[in-house]
Amino acid sequence: MKFRHTMLSDIGNYRKLNQDYAGFLESNEGYAFGIVCDGMGGHAHGEVASKIAVEKFLDIFKNQNFDGMNQRDINRWLRNSVNEILNEMVEYSNDHFETKDMGTTLTAILFTKIGAFVVNIGDSRTYKLVNDELHQITQDQNLWNSTPEAERNDMKMSGIYSEVNEVTFWKVLTSALGPQKTLRIDTYFIEDMKGLYILTTDGIHDYMDNDLTTSTLENNRIKLKDKASLIIEDAKENVSTDNLTILIIEVE
Repeated sequence: MKFRHTMLSDIGNYRKLNQDYAGFLESNEGYAFGIVCDGMGGHAHGEVASKIAVEKFLDIFKNQNFDGMNQRDINRWLRNSVNEILNEMVEYSNDHFETKDMGTTLTAILFTKIGAFVVNIGDSRTYKLVNDELHQITQDQNLWNSTPEAERNDMKMSGIYSEVNEVTFWKVLTSALGPQKTLRIDTYFIEDMKGLYILTTDGIHDYMDNDLTTSTLENNRIKLKDKASLIIEDAKENVSTDNLTILIIEVE
């Protein structure tokens, strides 16, 4: 496999601090790992949480050889890695008490010889371009998605579905990575790895136009780094109020 990637992070028009963090690495054995984290803006030191999560996960990846590991082994490795990161956060917060309430979302993708594995916590997202459409692989861990289906159907039947989607309340996270956060780890498997992927924070995907993003990603005349810039600018023009970070990965 061959990998091309680009990363871009923007503080945005309304925040005083960029609490997003991202990274990408390839190993000598032919594996690759990309990660995007969004430090929780409503909590102090979200930028510390996102940086610890990215740097620790990349460090764990560098020291792991996946040869001979099956799907169950790799899923276990992903979950164990998240728990290692959490332990490091707890240790850090014990030495820096003011960071006890820090937290971050996390979305990451691991490319192996048997397929791609996605791990997700919170509401950052991983997408793949499939048949000229942007397919969302992950599901946001928020109040709306944790509401029982019957209750959500009642809302749709009552005609207030479009309204509740716009209410910030329903986007409240039900899971995050941090010393005092409720943690749920979701994993996904992609057998056919070839294609184009984007990992985004909500400062982008809550404001981007999916059709415009798809056409940008499909345009072979635009360089990868320029695609990232155009997607961010589109979200900013749509009045994104958050930090904006995107990782684009092309797999051949």
